[in-house]
Amino acid sequence: MSPAAVKPGSLKDPSIASLFSKEDPENIYEDLREIGHGSFGAVFYAQNVNNQETVAIKKMNFSGKQAQEKWLDIIKEVRFLKQVKNNYIVEYKGCYLKDYTCWLVMEYCIGSCSDVIEVLKKPLLESEISSIASQALLGLSFLHSLPRIHRDIKAGNILLTDQGIVKLGDLGSVSTTCPAQSFVGTPYWMAPEVIMAMEDGLYDDRADIWSFGITCLELAEQKPPLFNRPAMSALYHIAQNEPPKLGRVKENGEDAGWSEDFHNFIDKCLQTEPKKRMTSNESLNHSFIVNRGGSNLPSTEVILKLIKKTKLIVQEQDNSQYRKMRKLMYLDEQHHHHKSGSNEYNNVHQFRNLNIAGDTCSLDSHGTDDDNHSNCQRNSNEDHDSLCNSISSLQSNDLNNGNGSLRKISGQSNEYSCRKDSTTSFNNKSTGNNSGKGQNYYSVNRHDNIAGITIAESTSETCTPTIIFSSRVQTGDESSDISTFSAPSTYPRIYGSLKGKVATIPEDIPLTTGQILTSKKSNASISASNDDSTSSNVLASSQDDVSSKEFLNLDEQSYGIDNEKISLHGPLSLHRSPQEKINTLRRSKFSTLRTTKIISKEVDEYKRENNMYEQMVGYKRLRQQHQKEIKIQEDKNNVELDGLRLKLEREYDQLIQASVKELNKIRQQAKSQMDRLIKEHEEAEKKMKKQKTNLNDYKFKTFVNLQKKEYKHNKEKLKVDLKGRALTRSDYEAALKNAKLILQRDKEEKEKIFYKEQQVNLNTEYFKLKKDHLITQNNYEHKWLEDEYTKKSYQLETSHSLLRKHHELTKDKEVRCLAMLEEIKKRHLGIQHDTELNHQTDHNNRMIDDMRKKHALQSKQQPKELKNKEILIRKQFRHAVKVRAKQFKTYQSQLLATVAKEEQKELINKLKEEQKRKIAALADEYERSIGNMVSEQTVQLETWQEEEEKNLNEKLKKDINELKQFQEKQRNNLEITLDRERKSLFEKIENRRIELEEKISQEILNFNEEKRQRFLGLEQKQQLKMDGLIAHEMSFTDSTMYDLQSESIKASNSQFSTIHHSGSNVTSPSSHSSTGNITSTRVSSTSEYGSPIVKTGRNSDITDQTNF
Repeated sequence: MSPAAVKPGSLKDPSIASLFSKEDPENIYEDLREIGHGSFGAVFYAQNVNNQETVAIKKMNFSGKQAQEKWLDIIKEVRFLKQVKNNYIVEYKGCYLKDYTCWLVMEYCIGSCSDVIEVLKKPLLESEISSIASQALLGLSFLHSLPRIHRDIKAGNILLTDQGIVKLGDLGSVSTTCPAQSFVGTPYWMAPEVIMAMEDGLYDDRADIWSFGITCLELAEQKPPLFNRPAMSALYHIAQNEPPKLGRVKENGEDAGWSEDFHNFIDKCLQTEPKKRMTSNESLNHSFIVNRGGSNLPSTEVILKLIKKTKLIVQEQDNSQYRKMRKLMYLDEQHHHHKSGSNEYNNVHQFRNLNIAGDTCSLDSHGTDDDNHSNCQRNSNEDHDSLCNSISSLQSNDLNNGNGSLRKISGQSNEYSCRKDSTTSFNNKSTGNNSGKGQNYYSVNRHDNIAGITIAESTSETCTPTIIFSSRVQTGDESSDISTFSAPSTYPRIYGSLKGKVATIPEDIPLTTGQILTSKKSNASISASNDDSTSSNVLASSQDDVSSKEFLNLDEQSYGIDNEKISLHGPLSLHRSPQEKINTLRRSKFSTLRTTKIISKEVDEYKRENNMYEQMVGYKRLRQQHQKEIKIQEDKNNVELDGLRLKLEREYDQLIQASVKELNKIRQQAKSQMDRLIKEHEEAEKKMKKQKTNLNDYKFKTFVNLQKKEYKHNKEKLKVDLKGRALTRSDYEAALKNAKLILQRDKEEKEKIFYKEQQVNLNTEYFKLKKDHLITQNNYEHKWLEDEYTKKSYQLETSHSLLRKHHELTKDKEVRCLAMLEEIKKRHLGIQHDTELNHQTDHNNRMIDDMRKKHALQSKQQPKELKNKEILIRKQFRHAVKVRAKQFKTYQSQLLATVAKEEQKELINKLKEEQKRKIAALADEYERSIGNMVSEQTVQLETWQEEEEKNLNEKLKKDINELKQFQEKQRNNLEITLDRERKSLFEKIENRRIELEEKISQEILNFNEEKRQRFLGLEQKQQLKMDGLIAHEMSFTDSTMYDLQSESIKASNSQFSTIHHSGSNVTSPSSHSSTGNITSTRVSSTSEYGSPIVKTGRNSDITDQTNF
């Protein structure tokens, strides 16, 4: 059974069932942390409970729309991964099915090259690029040897391990055949032949070399060429423009410093003509790869140094996010001090419990507290009326976007860096665009949910957990509900049932008893508290009521979402003992090259409506669907044409068979008629022979009787004559005897001559009749042959007419099939262009929204309502952080109570690192909440902002016009292609018609030649028969006439001798010894057909038989 014939998720087919393990993955893997997100779903870090092996789990959901296609893609990917094994390709660990989700377990990598360049915010060194490229090419060369095509080579799919090994990831796009034709890949990295494959034909493994060259440019320039353009526009640029080159100078005019080997390597990879590019094996032997970019170190050591450097920067950036939140909390506490004097100390004291940094960044450091407290006091005194310090921070952060420089990572302690002004790290935080947007990672990092916040999570893996704050704010006489922010899906989520093991800090303590709100779009809604006192009461309640006993005896909470039951339970539920949680912490080997901000930004981008991921997946599926539809139509056309061809061939064969059968019938009838005619002629000849023989017998008998009478008369006359001579008796008797003998001989000679004359007459009449019959037969044969060829001529004309008709039918069918394909291609191109324009429009709208958001953040005049909303959001986040601190403290004390003192330090460090990542994620979410709130406001723009917005609109308008020009050019190219195909078809049809006419002409010539040869052969055959009959007749007549003349001479001589003896009366003694009757014997002759002509003598019955 083929995979396409089964229901998605069905394992009835043994070949499919063998791809998946029957075990429950939730029993095998623990400490799940979401580390990436893409169009396929989410990627998680996890740990195998059996062997403590760290793995990456890609969860792919195959329900909903296009479930069949998703299921087939999963089967194809798993089948390939089970077969491939190489040191430079991510290793396959297993595959599981859980409901409608596939858990694809792969080797764990700490990050990708895209993560590295995004964290570093600067290009890699040439030696680093060469080291990465050398190992990546080994994996690529292995794939090409299979032969397979990766089709999605980019920095985001070149993964790094802690051992300094480079591995190729995301093998879901690998082709099953080489060459291929599918539209697969990421736009900016796609080769021209891949983009044009549907129009121009197939592509081979050298398409990966183009993508690899673009990837090297990405590592050298932080982003691929054309990345500032929309994806749709980039596709047209790649397909129609010259290939990009490695820049020789930087934007500031300085020399880029790249070697000639690197330039040459890029140029050889980025050749428009695929055949001119290097192969993967040739790339490995290039001087850029062999020389390792001028480095003397092994590639593994170079990569390890790069990883170490990146990890330090990741840690610094996460710490920076924490410091932002710390600054926010102190600003808020300072403001609260002015409003509620005595509560300040308690709140600050509560926040000081958030000792999460594990170093001097901890809020327990009094010196740091005092410094920041005094800074906040000064800020408040300078501008007491403005509480939008976070907005100002966001403004500075946005202004420094992509231009700020990272702090140097030195050997200084974190204590020194943390004692600096907290605004330094905040302003230096860069939020540059992710050059690896939309990429799928097997890299690491997961953020857990905000502790103590109720979570409502959709059943879909790609949905976002919802954080709800139930509060209301009083604004004058009105009370308004505020929904401001949603937690990213990078916060920890509890998947599955009670069997799931997620090692996190306790998260299932509810902040309030308010009802849980859910959104259809899985966007979290946050409602402010009624007033400050309400919030304070909630916080106090949560602090006072949560004791150690209650904290460890939390029951699972079940929430019904989307008609499904999802159990949400924290790691401190009854089914997990403290010892189990401690063991999980001990085994944890979590490491990452991705900051919390990168992951949250990736998830946030994915959650946006009409995001680039969904658009590109939809665009790829659209192109693939169009290609599939064209293939189906082509196959259908081929089937219909083959069916028509077989039908016409069958019809032609039936006509030929009917013609042959009809000719055979005519020939059979002619043969039967000929046989009947020959039989009639034979019977007529026999009858004539018999009649003539009987007549000749009668005449011969009459002649014999007359000869007898004449003999008697002559004998009596002789006696009288002898008696008159007065001879003696002896002489008389001797003379009489001799005379009788002579008379008898004369009588026999006469009879013989008479008989021969009868035979001559009989044979003359017989041969005359036979000639007449032969002429009749010849005429009949000639007429029959004429009829046969008349019929064959008609059949030939009929077959030629049928062939011409078949030609027209085939022509019409081919023209209709081509017209259908043309219509489909034009319709597809129209749909494709509409989709591209819609995507371009969505991109423009996003750019305009980002510009408005940026201008709103840059505005120094914020409305009072906005300030109130900001205060409300800050208050909500302050509550979340305080509850987190309380839970963390309780959780830590419970765990440490069961652990030996020598192990406590290690566990505390891991707990603090975990908590620090969560607070950093909370800071990212806070920035987005403030940014989204500000971007919704209508602000008055300054002159330079209006000019910037105008330039952006002009650029976007230019992009739209440029895209339309590309599309118009593509339409023209399609028309040219269709005209060429149409012309080719008509040329093919015309050539076929000419061949048909030549075939018909040749058949007519062959027919006429065959007819001439047949008639000539018949005439020759008939002439031979006639000549043979005449020759036989003449030979028989000549021999008979010769015998007749001889007999006549003998008869005349005998008569002369009788007269002589009678006159001389002399009797020869010897004559008396010759006595007896003379009997004629049978004389035979052979006719042409070998049948004897029998003559009968006097003393026998006369019979004459002639057989033909």
